[in-house]
Amino acid sequence: SIGQPQADGTRVVYFELNGQPREVVIKDENIKSTVVMKQKADPKNEAHIGATMPGTVLKVLVEKGEKVQKGDHLVLTEAMKMETTVQAPFSGIVKDIHVRAGDAIQPGDLLVELER
Repeated sequence: SIGQPQADGTRVVYFELNGQPREVVIKDENIKSTVVMKQKADPKNEAHIGATMPGTVLKVLVEKGEKVQKGDHLVLTEAMKMETTVQAPFSGIVKDIHVRAGDAIQPGDLLVELER
């Protein structure tokens, strides 16, 4: 069976596989979503700094155009009452910031772009 459309443009599809009930969330291309999808970090692009776990952005610690050194703190996030600091993987300049304090994030969401 197919579930009702969700606000994010997805539906839950229920089925049975090898006698076990299963459910999968799929994107329904026929639904107009009111939820804004965040840009995802390209795993092949080292300049894209993405979220590693779902949570919330507590604070953005850098500004666009700021020079950062390898290991500098870029963004402070919180997940399940645990704070995590996203650090710069290399020295460079902050090209763009894609999140603000209070934003909900999912794994792979693009947080910051750096350039060497």
